[in-house]
Amino acid sequence: TRFWMNVASRPERSAFERRALISKQFPSVAILGCSDSRVPTEIVFDQGLGDIFVIRVAGNYLDTSTLASLQFAVHHLKVKVLLVLGHEMCGAVKAAM
Repeated sequence: TRFWMNVASRPERSAFERRALISKQFPSVAILGCSDSRVPTEIVFDQGLGDIFVIRVAGNYLDTSTLASLQFAVHHLKVKVLLVLGHEMCGAVKAAM
């Protein structure tokens, strides 16, 4: 909602906080989204570095590698929510039809 209303407050992290992310991350959500450059997941959800675990692939296609990434998020990062993010006018979906 904040993205669409142009009141985003993405938390930008200091160099010290970014450095702390090297050794650990605690995302609460894993998102399978499209690799389309017009749909930047962190910006759409107004999140900063380390807040969400994002897997981007053309057309949000679930295969063995994207499934393995989601399994990693659930089993090792302990995310509780999985989300598939689609968008209008997806070229990958159109090409597959």
